[in-house]
Amino acid sequence: MADINVIDHLTAPERFGTQTRLAEAAGVRPHTISEKRHTNALTHEQMRRILRIAPSMGVALRPEDFFPGLCEGGS
Repeated sequence: MADINVIDHLTAPERFGTQTRLAEAAGVRPHTISEKRHTNALTHEQMRRILRIAPSMGVALRPEDFFPGLCEGGS
């Protein structure tokens, strides 16, 4: 199983598309998302906020989206 970066997964075109949009959903600056890409981790608070805000941004997410590659069908 390959390690899939959560930020790359969430910024795919079918999700948020850009780090800027993901940052908006997470309630952080884009620079913070860039740093999170290097650590391949989001805080629980950021994940909860992203799940809560995503539908209003037209993004359908599931909790499994924060663990790409671990769940069946994660891409």
